[in-house]
Amino acid sequence: MDKQIERAGDDNKNNIGVLYGIGVGPGDPELMTLKAINTIKACDIIAIPAVSKEECYAYSIVQAGFTAVMISGVPSFCAAAARLGISLGEMMDEIHIIPASYDVRDTVGYGGTCVYMKSGKKLAELIEVLRTGEAIRKKKMTVYGVTNCGMESERVYRGLDELTEAKGYLTIVIVKYS
Repeated sequence: MDKQIERAGDDNKNNIGVLYGIGVGPGDPELMTLKAINTIKACDIIAIPAVSKEECYAYSIVQAGFTAVMISGVPSFCAAAARLGISLGEMMDEIHIIPASYDVRDTVGYGGTCVYMKSGKKLAELIEVLRTGEAIRKKKMTVYGVTNCGMESERVYRGLDELTEAKGYLTIVIVKYS
């Protein structure tokens, strides 16, 4: 058992227990960290959260009686870049991680590499913004996409034309400007 897990229990004698928030990576079980796997194995109870913490009654209870320890997994954008065989940045390149909740039109002026996370629902809009932005910027743009990275249903896309075929919430789009 991981020493961190053993210590967590010892440090929290006044608490009822310890809640671990465990990141499981992009979807492929082999991309989970050893710490995440060992922590899951050591847990007596495993809970799956609600859609949001605001809607989760258990979350408000846990906040007052448990210590929360976050354990991260392999970031999905790193797994996607590895799957594509590309680096996210070179030398002084900027790397921008852009969640789906952002207005993609605000990212047209960004340089370096833009990673659009969970872009499935906004994919048509993102493609249109990239096409328009490319004309305005007059910079070379290389576009990649991965849907369901690490899963059996994984799909890889290279270029805007291929990207139009992408479907699914777990679509990561990586745009490199040069």
